Amino acid sequence: MRQLETHIKTIARENGAALVGLASRKLLSDAPPSGDPGYLLPSAQSVISFAIPYDQRALGEFFSKTNWRSYNLDKKENTRLLYVISDNLVAFLKSEGFDALTVDINNNYRPEPGAQDVSEVVAMNPDFSHRYGAVAAGLGRLGWSGNVMTPQYGSAILLGTVLTSAKLNSNPIIEDNPCDGCKMCVASCPVEMIHKKESVKINIAGITEEIARKRTNNCCWIGCDGYHSLSPNRKWTNWSPYRVDTPFPEKDTDVDELCTRLRKADPDANPEELNVYTNYRESFFDPDYLFFSVCAHCANVCWPNREDRIENRKLLANSGIVVLRANGNRSVVQEQSNIVEMDTPFNIKVALLRKEYEAALRGEIEIENDRALTLKDRMALKRLKQLCQQNR
Repeated sequence: MRQLETHIKTIARENGAALVGLASRKLLSDAPPSGDPGYLLPSAQSVISFAIPYDQRALGEFFSKTNWRSYNLDKKENTRLLYVISDNLVAFLKSEGFDALTVDINNNYRPEPGAQDVSEVVAMNPDFSHRYGAVAAGLGRLGWSGNVMTPQYGSAILLGTVLTSAKLNSNPIIEDNPCDGCKMCVASCPVEMIHKKESVKINIAGITEEIARKRTNNCCWIGCDGYHSLSPNRKWTNWSPYRVDTPFPEKDTDVDELCTRLRKADPDANPEELNVYTNYRESFFDPDYLFFSVCAHCANVCWPNREDRIENRKLLANSGIVVLRANGNRSVVQEQSNIVEMDTPFNIKVALLRKEYEAALRGEIEIENDRALTLKDRMALKRLKQLCQQNR
């Protein structure tokens, strides 16, 4: 069995994994329901967990808003690598006579009563939690944000998982949690999803993790999918130019209803062509698919060194506000007074450069909506173009 375990880890590392660990199914018996590997693979006896870190240079440029493309390309490449690692592990284990299955990297939620599609899910319980598997396999511990924090890379990582019927020996659990409670994750979330003081406890692999109490998962969806980008102090945003009225509703059920309305009206979440909501794997392997992440700050600012985390937060706080430009680009403005908000067809406002908006009202500017990156951007600029044409 030791030879099998060594071969598994070698395959993972040779295909790009920076970290790899093993955990028995029994070790996850005390975890929440999404920690049960038997849900996806009834014969599962073990979990293989592996991780790839993000490029820190690309993250720094993402936080400071000097470059969004490098981080998104890095995430797309790393996601593809996770699938390659998974597929090679599954092929090897099956050749050895074991059952094996790849856990999809994301958007793998369990069915919820009353939810007709992904736009209506609320609990967002995954088929199997990569985070719980990683803790049990000794890769890291849950930090205050609830993300897995590793000693080597912090929580700026992507996780992958393979389930197998092979009985493998578990790696040791990390005893000392790398999270020191700096709360930079709290300060980096534009939707204030993560509570600064109140906590909840989760049992995994015989240990109790104490993490922040959070608002409904749909707060995260609203922020990370770009429906709201503006920080509470209105000084900075993530990489989205869109925003809803704040503060958010006090009741989580009202936030859930808001998020469902936003998702159903979002042209990027409901296109006819391929996207991450309909097929996560295929989207990332499509060379023409533009993957565009705008946030995930709560995980990505968290590097092993506390001083680095504080610096990452400072980069965000001083990064400015993203606006949608008339030429189709997204760019950064430092002063809120230089920005105007315009209604869109999808229940959110878009931030525009004030001088361009006023020029459009005078019919004095060219609007290049066909060059915009996303369907939302193109539709928002189409509305601005109509205003411009009406005044010519």
